[in-house]
Parts: sequence; C-alpha cells; structure tokens
Amino acid sequence: MLVSMNKFFLFFLSFALIISCSKTNAIVEKKNPTFQKMTFDVVTKDLIFEGSFPDRVTLLSEQWFNSKIKVNGLEGNMVFTLKNYSEEISVIQDGKRIDISLGFIVILTKSSLSQRKIIKGHVSSFSTLKGSFSLAEFDQLIENTQNDLIVRLSSDLKSKI
Repeated sequence: MLVSMNKFFLFFLSFALIISCSKTNAIVEKKNPTFQKMTFDVVTKDLIFEGSFPDRVTLLSEQWFNSKIKVNGLEGNMVFTLKNYSEEISVIQDGKRIDISLGFIVILTKSSLSQRKIIKGHVSSFSTLKGSFSLAEFDQLIENTQNDLIVRLSSDLKSKI
C-alpha cells in the first residue's frame, strides 16, 4: 500500500510540475465598443478619410459617425476629417505589441454668422500579447485595439465640444 501511495504521489507531483512549467495560451476575447453620443448645432455633416485606413477602422468610424454623431441646427456644416493613421506591430519579450494612432480635425462653419470653429485632436491605443498565441488571437487583438481607438476618439471629441 505504501508503494502504491508513493507512486501516486510521484505521479501527482510530476503532473503538477509539468502543468506549472508549460505556457498557457492567451485567450483574446472580442470586445464590442460602446460609443458616446453627441450633438452638433449644424444641419449637415461629412466624414472624410485622408490617407490609407484599414477596412475595419473605416467601417467602425462610419458606423460611429452615422449612429452617434447627431446634427440639430438650423444652418451650418460639419466636416470631420480623420488623418495620419498609423499602425505599428513590434516584437517584445515573449510576445508582440500593437500601437495604433490617428489624428482628427472637425471644422464647424455657419455662413450667416461667418462663424468657424475648429477642433483638433490625436488619439492612440496599444495592446500587448505575451506567451503562446495563435494568429487568430493576434488578429482579434488588433481588432480590439482598433475598436478601442475609435472609442477613445469618441471620448476625446466629446471632451472638446
């Protein structure tokens, strides 16, 4: 019985050692962004992309702009320009890091009052993934970071109006 108990203990100890030394796979869950709603005192609004943007960022920006940016005015125009998109992937110790940034400028004009207001800003976001991970998990991390960038854009614009 003592030999059997020793074998069980040795097996259990070996199993625990192997489990604790192995790397765990990173699990990257999809995050759904929540955007802030804001209203501008103009009649029309336009969204312009200057430069190259990934399809996901373009689609997400358009969805945010069309659903959360409201107009409520008798005159005037809003031109919202997104520019200087940058996405950089770098290798870090035991993983990868993604840095994403973009700039924006909002021009609000009212012709009858010869009034013009300019709002400028720059937002950035980053994420890291360490350990053992799949390409699908890294792609999901990139998508989550892009989502976070547009959420930050929404928050930054809201704080400036």
